[in-house]
Amino acid sequence: MIVMKAIRDAGSLERSWKRSRRFGKELGDFVKRLDRLQIPYISHSKVTCVETCARCYYKRYVLGEDEQTGAMLRGTVFHQAAAGLYEAVRRGESVKRPKVADLPLARDLTGSNRQLLKNGLELLWLHRWEGCDVIAVEEVLFFDLHRRLPPVIGVVDLVLQQNGTMLVVDHKTTTGKLGLMDADQLVLYAEHFRRCHATNSIVGVFDHYRLVQNLGTIRKTAFRRSPVSVDRALPYDAGPPP
Repeated sequence: MIVMKAIRDAGSLERSWKRSRRFGKELGDFVKRLDRLQIPYISHSKVTCVETCARCYYKRYVLGEDEQTGAMLRGTVFHQAAAGLYEAVRRGESVKRPKVADLPLARDLTGSNRQLLKNGLELLWLHRWEGCDVIAVEEVLFFDLHRRLPPVIGVVDLVLQQNGTMLVVDHKTTTGKLGLMDADQLVLYAEHFRRCHATNSIVGVFDHYRLVQNLGTIRKTAFRRSPVSVDRALPYDAGPPP
C-alpha cells in the first residue's frame, strides 16, 4: 500500500507520485487515487471541467466515472505518437514518420477513427518542429502556484529551446473547425518552467490539428500553429506554502 498523508505542497505530492511509479502506477491511476482519498490538487483539466459542466465534474472527479470514448482514445494515441517523435529528436536518433501500425493503443480504434488518426499523424510529420533543442517531452509537473492553494499537477506535451527562447507547446486535436485556444493552460506550465530555468523568455504555442477523413479534398486548413502570451500576471506573491 502507498500511504498518501500530509500532502500539502508540490514536493510531498511529487514524492508520493515517485513512490507510485515504483509500483508501476501510471499518472492516471495516481490522480484517481488522489480523488478517491479527497486529497486536494489543481489541474487545468479539473478547472476546465468544473467551469463547463458541473455534472461532468461530479461524475469524473467525485464518482470516479471516466468513460473512454473513441475520440479520447484517438487523442491519447496521437499524443503517444508525438511524444515518440520528439523523444527520438531529444535522444539524437533518426526520426521516422509515425505510423498507426506502430502504436499499440491504436489497435482498439475503429476504422473511421483509424483513418482520422492516420491523417493526423501525416499532419504531425509535415508540421514537426525542426531546428530546436528538445528540453522536455510529456513531462509531469508538480508545483505550488500560491501558498494558499493546493499543489498543481500538469503534463506538458513539449518544451523546446529556440534562439534563447523557451517554447511551451501543447498539441490539440479536433474534428471540427480550428478555433481560438484558451491560453490559461500554457500560462500555468510556463510559470513552472520560468521558475525552474530562471528565464522570462518563454512563449506558449498551440499546435492545433484538424483530423479529417481525406487530406486531399479539404478546403479549410487542417493545421494551425498559434503562439500565445504566457506573461506572468499573478497579482500576489506566489511563494511556497508556509
